[in-house]
Amino acid sequence: MLFLLREYPQIGQTYIKNEIEALEQDYEIGIVTREAPGIPYDNHRPHSFAGTIEELVAAVQAFRPDLLHTHHLTELHLIGEVSRITGVPFTVRTHSCDTIALRRKGFAGRIRQMLRRETPPERSPWLRDALQAMESDLCLGVLGFPCARPWLIHAGANASKLIDCFPVVRFDHFHDRSANGDAVMNIGLVTEEKAMPDFLRLARKVPDRTFNLYAMGYRTEWLKARDAQLGAGVNMVDPVQPEDMPAEYKKHRWLVYTGDFARPTVGWPMAIAEAQAAGVGICMPNLRRDLIQYVGEGAGVLYDSIDELPAIVSAPVPEEMRERGFEQARKSDIERHKHLLTDLWDDALCGKLPDYRMIAEAAAAAGRMPAAGLATPA
Repeated sequence: MLFLLREYPQIGQTYIKNEIEALEQDYEIGIVTREAPGIPYDNHRPHSFAGTIEELVAAVQAFRPDLLHTHHLTELHLIGEVSRITGVPFTVRTHSCDTIALRRKGFAGRIRQMLRRETPPERSPWLRDALQAMESDLCLGVLGFPCARPWLIHAGANASKLIDCFPVVRFDHFHDRSANGDAVMNIGLVTEEKAMPDFLRLARKVPDRTFNLYAMGYRTEWLKARDAQLGAGVNMVDPVQPEDMPAEYKKHRWLVYTGDFARPTVGWPMAIAEAQAAGVGICMPNLRRDLIQYVGEGAGVLYDSIDELPAIVSAPVPEEMRERGFEQARKSDIERHKHLLTDLWDDALCGKLPDYRMIAEAAAAAGRMPAAGLATPA
């Protein structure tokens, strides 16, 4: 299997790391990345770089994989083109960051889009090309969060190619029923949509608790300045290596995720399931109806205002909520749902799908791809 990735190994994309580590015992995996990561993690697998379509095709021809795989909807067109040229079938795993823009916006969101003269994502050329690639017989399937299915179908995706799947978390890596510390945490990329100043305001209202913010991104310095201005006393924690995160979660009683209610674009962050597996209580902004499916009924708090939380985070996590959190986190366990991906792979390898050599050669004969040098499944 050859993974064609946009950037690797990026510390904010540990779902790719989790997937590779869960699959590498059963499959030979190669990794090609187009870009170097902004913040790399240390424990990664060997990989090579290919920046152009020609270099990607050459990498496929050199590795001679049975199948290609990538992450993010925005990469679908590119992997589809490489697949079209080489005749090697492919799969894609999407995430919140690349699908949530397709959700049907409310009135205020549509007005904002008009005032900014933004092209609706569902009309963008890249999405048109991605959906065309999805229609190919070489596309075995596209995995995505259950909440993304209606967004993708509304944008024109073929429903038969979509496979619902929870986030990719190594549950056993985080699962720990021992007692937690009493600090309060938040984690993520610092963006306007994450509304992290709300976390600072909460810290001011609960001065007897330690508040830790695991912030990433170029706006982190701006957030530090806001913290100093407010006198909130939040500890800004530098990026932590993935292997060290379970111990970080155990320092905390509550995870308070934040988000802008006016721009409800926070998706299904991995941190929710990771924290639940570590016995941390969850407070998540009630941005959309789909979030209850991820947080879980009774497995966390969905709040409508940060002002609801001082009393909640000052108290212990109810034991029933903690227990439900453990069970809810299992839904994101890659060991539990990796078959949704590997079933697609194994069916292709067992010859239950079309003969891709014939598809590639027929397309080449029709002048739609180069006839020479095709790398086809072994």
